Amino acid sequence: MARKTDPQWFDSMYNNRVLVPDHARHTTAWADRSLRARVSERCEIDVQYGESAAETLDIFPAAAVTPALNANANANANAPVLVFIHGGYWRSLDKADQSFIAPAFTRAGVCVLVPNYALCPGTPEHPVTIPHITLQMVKALAWTWRNIAGYGGDPRRITV
Repeated sequence: MARKTDPQWFDSMYNNRVLVPDHARHTTAWADRSLRARVSERCEIDVQYGESAAETLDIFPAAAVTPALNANANANANAPVLVFIHGGYWRSLDKADQSFIAPAFTRAGVCVLVPNYALCPGTPEHPVTIPHITLQMVKALAWTWRNIAGYGGDPRRITV
C-alpha cells in the first residue's frame, strides 16, 4: 500500500474512475441532463473568453424573477453569478457535460457560467499544466467580471 506522501497514493485518491466503479452511469446521466438543459433553457454556448479553442464558456442567464418571488422587481437585471468549474481531474470531461447544474440556479434567479479549459497533459507542441489551467480560469473570471452585466449578472456578486 502506498504511503500518503507517495505520488501513487495521490493519483489513487484523485482517480474517480477507480474510486467510483459505476462512474460511467453518472457521467452518462450528466450528459443526458446537460443536453436537455441546453435545449430547454436560455443559454449562450461557446462564448470565447480567451484566444485558444478551449477557452470558451456557456452562459445561462437568470430566469425572470417576479416581484411576487422577490421584493426587487429587477432582480434578474443584476442577478448573482455562479461560475461552475467542471471536474475531471484536469484530464477529462467538458463544460457541455455539466450544463445540468444550471436550471436549478437560473430558476432561483442566478446567472450561471460554465467555463471550459484545456485538458492535461495537452500535446508535445502545446503542453497543458495545472498552472496553465489556473491561468485560464483567471481569464474566464476576468471576462465574467467585465462582461456579465450584458447577460443580466452582477459583477459584484460572482461566486465560484
